[in-house]
Amino acid sequence: MDFIREKHDSIETESQIILFYKEKLFYNKLNKSFTHNYKDLDIFIENRNLIGIYANNENSIYVSEITDYEIANQLKLLNDSDFIDLRYILGLLDSNEFSVISRGKKILFWQSNNRFCGSCGQPTLYSNEEGAFFCNCNKQFIYPAIAPCIITLIHRDNEILLGRNSLFPEGMYSTLAGFIEAGENCEEALIREVNEEVGIKVHNIRYFGSQSWPFPSQLMLGFITEYQSGDISLNDQELEDAKWFDINDLPNIPPIESISGQLIHSYIEDH
Repeated sequence: MDFIREKHDSIETESQIILFYKEKLFYNKLNKSFTHNYKDLDIFIENRNLIGIYANNENSIYVSEITDYEIANQLKLLNDSDFIDLRYILGLLDSNEFSVISRGKKILFWQSNNRFCGSCGQPTLYSNEEGAFFCNCNKQFIYPAIAPCIITLIHRDNEILLGRNSLFPEGMYSTLAGFIEAGENCEEALIREVNEEVGIKVHNIRYFGSQSWPFPSQLMLGFITEYQSGDISLNDQELEDAKWFDINDLPNIPPIESISGQLIHSYIEDH
């Protein structure tokens, strides 16, 4: 399928649609499906300005958001379906499925944050040729913005350093992450974030891989790095705990579908 960003007032009835309500994904638990036939749901969709995110010769995929509480409740009564936090079903999705959902969620976030011009306050217009919002006051196109973040596994021998945010599920620890500041490169951001969050120094930084992360619109750039010096000291209130864990005695960790889980499992396999 090809990437598209096309805004339509109406779509073909055979098209597929991804729906969200308050950032939760409309998911059919019986079929384990997150795409739905538009013709089965069109009476529930309030906003006819739908954005197409993928296209091929057979079916296009659109994304839309339900904003009405009563409509969301009616949808939940259909065929074992519910609105589910995407984080809770990561383990049920393969990488391609997660990529499709991630794109849809990011496009909705971009749309909801660019309904009005930031310069003059007037409602924005949309150009299907550019796949972007714009305003006549300055003619500048507004494309989807991506926030780059570093995420890193820190190791020393058979131990890895993991931290816990208060928003995590009970008992879960994860690799450290943070946003890249303006003017920083990835390595500078990593060194700064690690020092700010846990008060240690690291070196021997190696790139691992990347992942689109739709919470709400990040690109996670993964690294493996080696402990250099210092003791754990929680400095910036982002973490409620951080510890060294032996790789043979780990706590609850993120699923392997996330880049954090991939970093951890990759290090374990190498050791």
